Amino acid sequence: MEHMFATLGGIHMLICIGMDVHAKKLTCYGIPFDEGDVEAEEFCTEFNREFKVMSGEKKDMIRLSKWLKDVDHSILIESGSKTHEVFWTLTDNGCTVVVANANDLFRITMSVKKTDFHDCRELASYMRRRMLGEKEFSVCLMVDSVWLNRRQMCRLYAAAASDLSDLRRRIRSYMLVRGITIEDLGRDIVSEASLKKLEEVADVPMGFLIEEARWKTAEQKRILKAIEKEFADVPHYNLLKSIRGFGPVTSSYLTAMIIDINRFDSPAAFAAYFGIVPKQRESAGHSKHCGITRRGDDVARQMLLTATMVHVGNDRDRVSSITNMYYRLRARGMPNKKAMTACTNKMTRIIYAILKDGREYRE
Repeated sequence: MEHMFATLGGIHMLICIGMDVHAKKLTCYGIPFDEGDVEAEEFCTEFNREFKVMSGEKKDMIRLSKWLKDVDHSILIESGSKTHEVFWTLTDNGCTVVVANANDLFRITMSVKKTDFHDCRELASYMRRRMLGEKEFSVCLMVDSVWLNRRQMCRLYAAAASDLSDLRRRIRSYMLVRGITIEDLGRDIVSEASLKKLEEVADVPMGFLIEEARWKTAEQKRILKAIEKEFADVPHYNLLKSIRGFGPVTSSYLTAMIIDINRFDSPAAFAAYFGIVPKQRESAGHSKHCGITRRGDDVARQMLLTATMVHVGNDRDRVSSITNMYYRLRARGMPNKKAMTACTNKMTRIIYAILKDGREYRE
């Protein structure tokens, strides 16, 4: 390796590298950006021999970064469970790494040759074509440890909320099976007032369900308290909370997904990130709008839809442009769900504007 660095010390070259990442091993393949670059071709031959298959341990990734220290390069990897560790280890040691959305890499996902070596060769080719100007895939944002923890907190809350929703269904199902009816039972069956009424008629199984409901509710409250403390001084979070219908849960989750509004080129790109833009189908020179793409994070998209619905529902005086748009679309005969989706698309554009300008929402 020392001889290789000495030979290439004064040579300027550009290498495109594909890296297939697994839990315990990495497969690499490098190609020259310029197919006529003899020196780069020689370097890639040596590189591929050395790193065709390597362990996923940190020491081997550092060794790879030393090989690339004096060479211009770009490494392309797919998004996955180990991607974050590989990305930050290589980046912290001076490597240039790009993470691609795996769903966009059709040459890999649709290939009949599913081998690690084939995949990393395709990744290298994807990287070279991107550097030549083709945009075949979207680049994933790799967040640092602070934002990774914030995202995880938000996802823990979402998981806890989902568990409580499931528990509500189980309690109501049990009541139905056992013929249990209680007058004036609260709308939220896991609220403390409702649980106290259920205790009056509870048998042993119902007692366990009540105990589980109290534990999960307390867990959810603890997570929410931690989220509010963590996001208290985050500007995007406070700007989102200024919008009617956007509480701490929705605001924190969206903030954790957005992180930096400047990474979106336009309001349309921002809406597309959450999958709230229509698909397009083209045939015989005609294009047709279909349902929304539903790309991106499902929970974030559902929170946006729900928050927009709350925004409209709480605006009885119709002072919001979103509310006026909703009733205008309904008056034209548009179904409720479709009208609300269109309003959510407009809401993403309003969010983009206030985050860009750094000013709170005004009706």
